[in-house]
Amino acid sequence: MHTTAFTSPPPRRAAGLALIRDENGRVLLLDKAYRQGPARFGLPGGLAEPGEPASVACRRQVLREMGLTLVPRGLLVVHYMPDDGEVKEGHNFVFDCGSIPSGTPLALPDDEFRGHLWLDVEELCDAVAPYTEWRISNALEAGEGGPVRYLVGHPEFRAAA
Repeated sequence: MHTTAFTSPPPRRAAGLALIRDENGRVLLLDKAYRQGPARFGLPGGLAEPGEPASVACRRQVLREMGLTLVPRGLLVVHYMPDDGEVKEGHNFVFDCGSIPSGTPLALPDDEFRGHLWLDVEELCDAVAPYTEWRISNALEAGEGGPVRYLVGHPEFRAAA
């Protein structure tokens, strides 16, 4: 039993995501054509191929999605997401990919993205899904010298009284 758990584990998704900021500290988000509502805005990056480290997937996906060669500098967040019926169980690794000028041209594939935007931290809650805001907020805190964050599932935000 124990040997098969290590030699034939169940499949699990892994993704490498990039936290990229501009000269004003705003966060780069891509507008995903295959999503609707607040979930359409997300960090650049994507799924790792079998046997590919998440940091390599991050670099490869940023090049493919935007035409930029950025090297992940360090891990900021590991976000475990359980299977929700739509997306399989997996881990999203958010890496610090530094900053680029906001006017940098991005070569976004038209069939995958509607465009991109730069948002201040204060604008995130009105524009993105709660799990994306949670992921980015924790990544920004870790990037300011805090420890790497480990997040589980979807955030539980209390309703304003």
